[in-house]
Amino acid sequence: MTLIKSTTTKVLLTTLGAAALLFTGTTTASAHMNTTTGSTAAQTTQATTQPATATTTAAQNTSYHHTAANTTVTATTNTATTSSTATSTSTANTGGAVAKALAVANSGVPYVYGGSSMSGFDCSGLVQYAFGLSARTTYQQANLGTHHYDVANAPAGAILFWGSDSAPYHDGISLGNGKYVAAQNESDGIGVFSQTYWPASFYIVVN
Repeated sequence: MTLIKSTTTKVLLTTLGAAALLFTGTTTASAHMNTTTGSTAAQTTQATTQPATATTTAAQNTSYHHTAANTTVTATTNTATTSSTATSTSTANTGGAVAKALAVANSGVPYVYGGSSMSGFDCSGLVQYAFGLSARTTYQQANLGTHHYDVANAPAGAILFWGSDSAPYHDGISLGNGKYVAAQNESDGIGVFSQTYWPASFYIVVN
């Protein structure tokens, strides 16, 4: 009887041990699978996060370039406005010089050699007065701008010169169309004259 119980116990223990090992193996396999699945989930999450970061960076770069483009447009607009203002100011100055010279010619002020006031003007004195220049002589005034030689097309407000580039001896203010106002000489006085009879040598445009 004792022998039977002992044998039965061994059989039970053997059976239970196998079941226990089977259970343990199943549990271990399940844990490994869970670990693998968890790792796969983590990798999937990481892969999903990386493109999102790249998208954010691209958006920031686009914003930067857009701002730079706007700055360029603004700079260009400001430059154009400044250039337009400078041109308007220059036109106003030459127009004012023509008006002042014509006013002198119509006021009866005489030609006076060396004169530079309303008591009398010589050629460069009248040009100095009309433009408000510090340059007094024809030589000094000829150095105020680039020399142009198509004198028949000199614009209104340009200063016409007679003589060589380095030693001009007479000047006047162009009215356009080949005419000019000048303190011509003692005989002709201050008035409006034509290049048809005495063409200039060159002209400059004072800015």
